[in-house]
Amino acid sequence: MIVLITVLFIIVNLNAQPISIDRGVRAEGLWCFPLTTDSSTWLYLPDRGLLATNDENKPQFSFIRYVSDKDDTPADKDNTITKAAGGAVLHFLVSYDTDEKKVRRAEEKLKEILDNKNIKLGGPVIFKEGRYALVSSIINPENGVTERKLMSIGAAPVLQGSRIALSFEIDAERSKLLLESLKMPTPDVSIIFDMTFSGLMDAYKAKLTVDWEQVHIAEKIDAGLKIYYIGAELELEYEKMRRSGAITLVTEGEDAKMQLIVDGAYAKLTEMMFQKIEPEQAPAGEGDPLDALMNNLFSNKDNSFSTGKYFPFGGHAGYKKKNIQTSGFSVLNFNSRSSTDRHHYITFNIGDFYKKFGQSDEYIKTVSLFDVDFQKRRIAVGVDGSLLPEFDKLINSVTVQLRKQHQNGTVTLEEVNITKHLLDKGNNVFLTYGSVGDTDRMAWLNYDYNAQFSFRGGKTWETGWHQQNSAMINLLTPYERREIQLEADADSLRIKNVRAATVKVEYLFFDTNKIIETTVKPGEDLSKKKFDITLPTGQYGYKYSIRWQLKDGAIRTATSETEMGIIFIDTVPLK
Repeated sequence: MIVLITVLFIIVNLNAQPISIDRGVRAEGLWCFPLTTDSSTWLYLPDRGLLATNDENKPQFSFIRYVSDKDDTPADKDNTITKAAGGAVLHFLVSYDTDEKKVRRAEEKLKEILDNKNIKLGGPVIFKEGRYALVSSIINPENGVTERKLMSIGAAPVLQGSRIALSFEIDAERSKLLLESLKMPTPDVSIIFDMTFSGLMDAYKAKLTVDWEQVHIAEKIDAGLKIYYIGAELELEYEKMRRSGAITLVTEGEDAKMQLIVDGAYAKLTEMMFQKIEPEQAPAGEGDPLDALMNNLFSNKDNSFSTGKYFPFGGHAGYKKKNIQTSGFSVLNFNSRSSTDRHHYITFNIGDFYKKFGQSDEYIKTVSLFDVDFQKRRIAVGVDGSLLPEFDKLINSVTVQLRKQHQNGTVTLEEVNITKHLLDKGNNVFLTYGSVGDTDRMAWLNYDYNAQFSFRGGKTWETGWHQQNSAMINLLTPYERREIQLEADADSLRIKNVRAATVKVEYLFFDTNKIIETTVKPGEDLSKKKFDITLPTGQYGYKYSIRWQLKDGAIRTATSETEMGIIFIDTVPLK
């Protein structure tokens, strides 16, 4: 352990010193770079991916195909032998490193190339950041055509020897295809590492000028629709800007260094004009970002230090255009050394794994999933059509709680908050509970639920806990809207010398007392003087009072309670 810590300390200390990124030398297949502070000490780029092994030197790999008790045969078929549902889980660990023998050969080659016996390879470059992509070619069951699929992406460790654990699920048909692929001499299950490393560029006599007015004009010509780019597209954008005069690059020196200067300039432009984002964060409306990433990845993995070509853009990342309001000109000079990033690709293929280990169920096996402990019940939460409009009028949200008391004494409690935003998205809403400890399968279907309604204005009301065993909790409107009409004989009001009548309606909305009123004069259109009230479901009663103002100044009043939808206002009391 002490030796390992010492080695790591030495490597980290070496990487704290920048490398001369433009002075790389390829020796025995390894790219090597001198430290800027010590031209005799070099670092190398790790170059191979491999399947990780455990302490017993066994591969850390498992491919478990599972068969469930569910019938996957279409319902309209009369087969006596039917097809079971199932799938597979593939799990393995990968890493990247460099063969130590290759490192020593590269060191001797460097001494020979540079005619310097003092040169030594101090260790691997510690990368600035890394990404990986797991890719497999499978046969599309719908058309029989082999298609390359991006199965997983994620962050990769920056220190060689670190491990990445990959685990994902595939359906039954593709699990069979993958199994057959593994049996082939070179199965198409590959991982591509896109590793970023930094170093100091050489100083060049070069000047990059950006004419922002021309840049904005170019954006308008392109309609400004595209805001997400992959690396290869950025290079094309910059070439278009150079041709249009939006950017101007003036250089002096060797033609052999031209590509290095251009790459450095493009890297600086990218920092100014774009923001790096991961493909899964790509904005909507730009096509499938993962498909674009995979195409970019496979077209760019040969444009890196791995093959002797420089490439300033990552294959695993995208770039989002910044909203730049700058005007005038920006000038970048490259007459001093500055830091820049480069990308290095490492590939890994699963190889002849099946030939070596495929007969051992320690790595590949098929199992049955028939086990009631692993069953889960999914309860849908449905929203009644009459409730939907209320989210625009009166309801903020509805919190639905599910409580399942299991036979072993444990309790599952789940809840979901139903909002207008959730309903507008059209998402299906489910609550689930498991089956561990429930041997009585009929009792397992029973559960309790409670729904709490939050109204605008801060009021709440809840249904209380109810037990049921159906597969859906249906949310209904807990109240009803009622219309109360006013009726009167206009001649009767005039005969009774009524100048005006004020009608007040009082009703209880759950725990809140609501009061509304209106005033009516003889001869007015009573169809426009109706009340709309909201009562809890099943409650119809409300109170009302009428105050008549007579022409001689006298006041008559009356109060009552009713469930009727009509209030007669021409029944003026004598006193």
